[in-house]
Amino acid sequence: MSNSSPLLKLNLGCGYNRKDGWVNVDRVPDCNPDMVCDLEKFPWPFADCSVDEILLNHVLEHLGESCEIYLGIIGELYRVCVNEATIYINVPHPRHDHYLADPTHVRPISVEGLRMFDQELNRVWISNGYSDTPLGVYLGVDFRIKAFKYIIDSSYKEKVEKGEYKLEDMIDMARTHNNVFNQIDIELTVVKCAH
Repeated sequence: MSNSSPLLKLNLGCGYNRKDGWVNVDRVPDCNPDMVCDLEKFPWPFADCSVDEILLNHVLEHLGESCEIYLGIIGELYRVCVNEATIYINVPHPRHDHYLADPTHVRPISVEGLRMFDQELNRVWISNGYSDTPLGVYLGVDFRIKAFKYIIDSSYKEKVEKGEYKLEDMIDMARTHNNVFNQIDIELTVVKCAH
């Protein structure tokens, strides 16, 4: 890719939610995407370091039922992105009925799971002898979680607004209760120059 080529913005698994100014990609032709592509087949039809923004809006939980395919997707996300590219991931919270009820949801996505692709964190785990799997180091990918937000389910939102619950309480509660949060929004930054 020449230096003068504009970087791409990919709306992966767009479904019927097309975004202007983005390359809308889906495997279902009926969605009328800009590009028909099965994200579970590699390599993706995008050049190395050709993308500076990716949106996966309620998509990643539908992909990679097998570990091999899921890790392949993570590898492709890394390959196509430039350094400091941003990846926006919105997923149903894995303890919410929205996640549990849909038979096409094949993989729970969490902040903790995505941290496994952070090489800086991986190296801390390795040096301290932790048992966490340093997937970033193993795969040669490196992502930092720039921001994340838990979206409170409507059944709890009013209680939080009235001060009956604090957000910290909700986070602890979500470890043992279903339907506390209905969605997680995660923003990743791609790191390619730190090694």
